[in-house]
Amino acid sequence: MPYQVVIVDDEMPARMNILNLISQHDDFVVVGEASSGTEAVKLCEKAMPDIVFLDIQLQDMTGLDVAAMLIKLPSHPKIVFVTAFNEYAIKAFEFSVVDYLLKPIDEKRFIMTINKLRREVKYSSQTTIDAVHILIKKHLQLEHSKQKISLEKDGKLFVLSPRDIIYIETSNRNTKVISSRGDFISSLSISDWDERLQEHGFFRPHRSFLINLDEIDEIILWFHNSLQIKMRGHKNNIPISRNKLKEFKEKVGLEN
Repeated sequence: MPYQVVIVDDEMPARMNILNLISQHDDFVVVGEASSGTEAVKLCEKAMPDIVFLDIQLQDMTGLDVAAMLIKLPSHPKIVFVTAFNEYAIKAFEFSVVDYLLKPIDEKRFIMTINKLRREVKYSSQTTIDAVHILIKKHLQLEHSKQKISLEKDGKLFVLSPRDIIYIETSNRNTKVISSRGDFISSLSISDWDERLQEHGFFRPHRSFLINLDEIDEIILWFHNSLQIKMRGHKNNIPISRNKLKEFKEKVGLEN
């Protein structure tokens, strides 16, 4: 029985190119095409293909975003990433099951991918899941490093990166953002900040504080086996709630 394939690319010529290459291999059959991430997920939920040729850069989301959803399907496909990135950058995508193809696709390289799929498609898909998780993590780290935060002070708008923030504390009905660029008052709640910064190495040791773990200067032993935190360049100690103590120790590598 032929392996069922779905092609995902927002450019029709690119889809046609892969379609033509696949047509030269009788044991592979294309059962659908998608031009967006949303369309791709719906198509795969319905068709349940064995293999997806997936472009990295789509109009509505990245191929990594699509892959994150595909690996959650009950019977998830093997994924071959297709990209215009140069070969040096794409080395991170070279895993034992998840393969990659560079645009424009070289026919000999495509045959290598087809042969690899013939060997791998019948085996356990756990390697695929692990590989995609690694790719997604790399992608998120890249996206997070680019994220910016705009805060106003003295009639001026300052653009900060998450790494600029040292800690955040509640201040009346607002929050106070203490950063290497100065202090700012924000209307966001501490919970809002926690949700926004949780993937950037921030930790909430107390209901009134959110700290950048990379900016900890000193951990202070306190009464009754409790701990307090001193942040880099700041004298005030930040308390750690009893119910957060174990999690904090795990975050900073302290033995319980």
